[in-house]
Amino acid sequence: CRATCVPATCGDGVTWAGMEACDDGNASNTDGCLTTCVAASCGDGFVQQGVEQCDDQNGSNTDGCLTTCAAAS
Repeated sequence: CRATCVPATCGDGVTWAGMEACDDGNASNTDGCLTTCVAASCGDGFVQQGVEQCDDQNGSNTDGCLTTCAAAS
């Protein structure tokens, strides 16, 4: 329970220790924290602006996006 006596939940902008990796309180999946309160990473299916060139969430290096989240060249 938070100081306001409201149960902590994902998306409230407060990181719930031991339950959430992050909680930035916004609806964006293209920053460092997903809306599921999991830290963004290569392979999550969302392109982090300024960090990844692409993110197709698959293990193939034979398509347009490599598993390193860099565009194939």
